[in-house]
Amino acid sequence: MHAYLTTAIAFIRDNGDELERARLTGVLGRTRPDAKAARALLGRQHDDGGFPFGMISGRPSAVTATATALQWMVDLRLLPSPHVERAIGFFLITQRPDGSWDESPAVLKFDPPPHIRPGHPVGRAYCTALAGFWMTRLTGSRHDSVQRAASYLRAKRNGDRPPPEMLTVDALEVATLAMVEGKGADLVRSGVAALADVGEEHWNTDALGAALAALYAAGFGIDERFVAWALPRLLALQRPDGGWFSASGSDHDVDVSLQALGALLVFGVPSAV
Repeated sequence: MHAYLTTAIAFIRDNGDELERARLTGVLGRTRPDAKAARALLGRQHDDGGFPFGMISGRPSAVTATATALQWMVDLRLLPSPHVERAIGFFLITQRPDGSWDESPAVLKFDPPPHIRPGHPVGRAYCTALAGFWMTRLTGSRHDSVQRAASYLRAKRNGDRPPPEMLTVDALEVATLAMVEGKGADLVRSGVAALADVGEEHWNTDALGAALAALYAAGFGIDERFVAWALPRLLALQRPDGGWFSASGSDHDVDVSLQALGALLVFGVPSAV
């Protein structure tokens, strides 16, 4: 077993909670869901299909939390399921007329960070990128909601190199448009090229892991210039203890390590690097 994999597994097992350790087994290839972990996650889903802001019970449903829950369901091998259909329903009822998404004003009292603050252009871009990506991945490119989201994203893109704080958003947008219009579309090609032109000093583990996962879901392989660069860069960011640092703080290190490990494994690392 490759050294990066051995140490990453040990870090997550030693530092993760029960749900994170169950996600690890799914990332490593277990096909049968962990029943206890599944109950712990799915029990948080609200009647409207959404998950509570910050994944904390008692809080209102949030676009960001619902996207997070869907990724955890993927890790736990819970797709497809009625819970996924309910999450899709939540995205459908919260999509704005122009095709975008925004967090509910009800989350403002929980002091959300600027990049997901409702009513702010950056927050709207982030929520639209997340929800649009998951709707496309789960319902297909021809769904009316996806077409409206793609139209919104298409109109907002200008082909410029994304600013450092928007790398995750940009990667999700590119991946969504690739699934809708094809990887060869001009807007998609220019978007991937722009990601590849961003200096490595601007890429943290969170953004790299999210970008790689999104592009893999959209069908990109290791022959893509950005992917070929990003995989060894992600490996280089691994700590000696096997984990990765999260830009959101040490309490997110296990989660971002799961994301990084998953991205490396789906691309076939170490054989791909």
